[in-house]
This record gives sequence, structure tokens and C-alpha cells, in this order.
Amino acid sequence: MLKKIISAVIAITLVIGMCSCSEQESTQLPWNPADPEITRPHLPEPEEPVLPPDDTSVQPTANYAFTPGKKDEKITDEFAQAFNNFSVELFKQSVKQDLKQGRNTLVSPESVSFALGMTANGANNNTLVQMKNVLCGTMSLADYNKNMNLLISDAHNSNSENSKLEIANSVWLKDMKGLTLKESFVKTCKEQFNAEMFKAPFDKSTVESINGWVNEKTHNMIPRIVETLDANARAVLVNCVAFDSKWAVPYDEDQIKENCEFTNANGEKTNCTMLSSKEKFYVEGKHETGFVKEYSGGKYAFMAVLPNEGTGIYEYVSSLTADRFAKLYKERTGRYDVKTKTPQFKYDYDINLNETLGGMGMEEAFTMNADFSNMTGDKSLYIGSVLHKTHIELDANGTKAAAATAVTMDANCALDESLPKTVYLDRPFVYAIMDTRTGLPVFMGTVCDPSVQ
Repeated sequence: MLKKIISAVIAITLVIGMCSCSEQESTQLPWNPADPEITRPHLPEPEEPVLPPDDTSVQPTANYAFTPGKKDEKITDEFAQAFNNFSVELFKQSVKQDLKQGRNTLVSPESVSFALGMTANGANNNTLVQMKNVLCGTMSLADYNKNMNLLISDAHNSNSENSKLEIANSVWLKDMKGLTLKESFVKTCKEQFNAEMFKAPFDKSTVESINGWVNEKTHNMIPRIVETLDANARAVLVNCVAFDSKWAVPYDEDQIKENCEFTNANGEKTNCTMLSSKEKFYVEGKHETGFVKEYSGGKYAFMAVLPNEGTGIYEYVSSLTADRFAKLYKERTGRYDVKTKTPQFKYDYDINLNETLGGMGMEEAFTMNADFSNMTGDKSLYIGSVLHKTHIELDANGTKAAAATAVTMDANCALDESLPKTVYLDRPFVYAIMDTRTGLPVFMGTVCDPSVQ
């Protein structure tokens, strides 16, 4: 069996700059060493404290705590629809260029949603409107925050030894004179997103501290997310999602076949190890067939979708809609035995999401007209880049997956039921790791060539 599996998803790094391009003098901010929820990494001894400039902003040591949702509370239908719309559109728009070149792809809509969700709580005016439209449609941001809270609460309440989804958030603030976070922003990040709070000098040691935190939360699957912090960096927001699940019914040795044939997206024959099994949930639509295989405990499931013969993976993904994707999973049926073959695969993927998110309607956040004044009170901040990295391993025992999203904030300077079904994944296919309770994807990806790592 696999060692503890991690799917780590990091998301977001917000590197926040101020309007001035010159470095302000670094001065120690107030720090409460008795606060058990706040960790102060590798900082010098505190100097004379400097008081916050006004009552509207506080240090990240504010004494707020995570307020988990009740066990009987469920996410709303409005949230589920908005989340699914965002997930499918993010997947489609972010991977299309790589699919044209026949590359394997993987994104974590859940990771990106947590990262951008925290960021949206720092936005204001039209920047906030655009971010809300992309993330949560017509929902209020308060309702969106509550539903994100329920995703965290439900995941952690459902964890077992053989199936886990761990979610962690953190906010890092540069330790310098006059730099504070607004109290409402801190309160939301801690109470709704369970974010840890740190203050640091934003030097090389801080880069290593952030990467160390990420490496720990992703169980060594994403060792680094930040390479440097420039002089205008003011804050970093990070989200990690770690998925670790074994199959409910693992593959036996006689179901594992080496040196099997897979036709990649370029039409070339490659070798792979195939996992053969008989599954009970069948998926079918006008343009595709597939199956669902559950992980231990039934909280999560792997859904594979194979485009019809003659339909390329790029064309299929380009035509996919949120309604079609949701319907495929919702209308899965247990009326058939499904003979399946699934290749073992392992690969990494990375992408810059700036163009994707801008094209989805979040344009202003990437311009100097952006307004993130609800984060620090400074209106000069805008998103410089959104980087997304992922890793996945699927084999006979289960699945490991990891993702990291870094957002840098810069400053201005009809069926035959009598016969069994067959789904052989021996050519490019789409897959998703689904939350079976919500019907929402945690990860979405494509396998174009399982021999490529």
C-alpha cells in the first residue's frame, strides 16, 4: 500500500506592495507572544512597539479563532452551481494551450477558490464586483465565505485513516513600520478560512519559512512556492489542500498489467501499466462515456471521462460546459457492470493563470485600477501574477495529488441494460477527483500520455 498520500494544493501567494517603490524602514510591529495561534518565524528580538495608525486596522495577532460550521449544515445550491461554473471554466481556459500540444494537465479549482476567496475579501468597489462575479456569481461575499467555511469543516469532520482532505490557510505580513491589515479582513481570514497569521522580515529567511510551511502542509509534495520576495512585497496569502485516499476496492496483483498500449494525443503508441477492474458506476453522455471509482469511506471518488471515438481531447474540453459536467456525475448509474482499464500515471503541471482569470472576467484585479483597499487600506495594490503548480500520482493503491497557487500583489511604481459496459482509457481522457457529498471537483485534469512524468 502507499505511504501516506498527499495531494497538496497550495494556493495563494499574495505578495503585496505599497505605492512607493522605495523600501520603508523596517520596524517591529506589536507582537503578542502569548497568542497560541500565531507563529513568528525566525524574527529578531522585538524593538519598541509601534501602535497601529488607526482603529480600522490591526496586527495579524488579532485574537480571532476559526468558527467551524455545524455538522448538519450543508452548502447551498446557489454556491454549488457557482463553484461548479468557476471550476469548469477555470479548467477549460487554463489547460487549452497545453492540450493543443498534447500535454497532461491538472488544476485544482478548490485550491484556487480558497486562495482567491481570501483575496476577494481584501478587494473593494469594481475590483470586488468582478471577483465576486467570477467566483460566486450573484451570491454575497458573506454567503460565499460561509460556504467555503463549510467545505473546510466538512472535510476535516469526515477525515479517516484511509481518506483525508486537509485544508490549511495562512497570511504572512511584512514586519515594518505602519503596515497593518484591516480588522475585518483579519477576522474573516481567521474565522471563516482558518488562516494562521505570521509576521516576518520578508528577507531570504522568510522565503524559506513560507516554503517550509507549504512543504509541511503538503506533506513534502510541493516543496517550494516562493523563490524571492522583492522590495515591494508586503504580504503573502497561502492555501494548501492535501488529499490522501486509498481506493475503496484496491487492485489485486493480477489486475495490474505492465507494457500495455496507450495512444497519446499525437496518435503515437506508448507503453504504460494498466489497472483492470469491474466498477459499478457508469457515466454516459452524448459525447462521452466513463466510470466512477470510489475512494475509501465513500467521501471522494475518481471520475474518468473518455471522449467518443473521433473526438480529440482539445475539442472535447473546449466544448465542455459546467451543466454537462455536473450532469455526468449526478446521473451516474449503478445499473451496469463496467469493465475498465486505467493507466497508472504520475506527472507535474504548472501554468500562469493571469490570462485565464482575466478572460473569465477578473480583468481589473490585474491593472493599476485595482482596488484592494479592504486588505490594507492602500489602493495602490494589484495582482501581478497568479502561478499554479500541481502534481498527481495514481496507482493500484490510491491517489496522491498536490497543488500550489501563488498570487503576487504588486504596487504602482438510451441504453442496453442487458450487457456490461466497457470503458478502456487507452487514449486521452478527462478525469476529476470529486467530493461525493457536494458533487464538486477538488481536482480536474487530462491524461494525454501516461508515459510522460
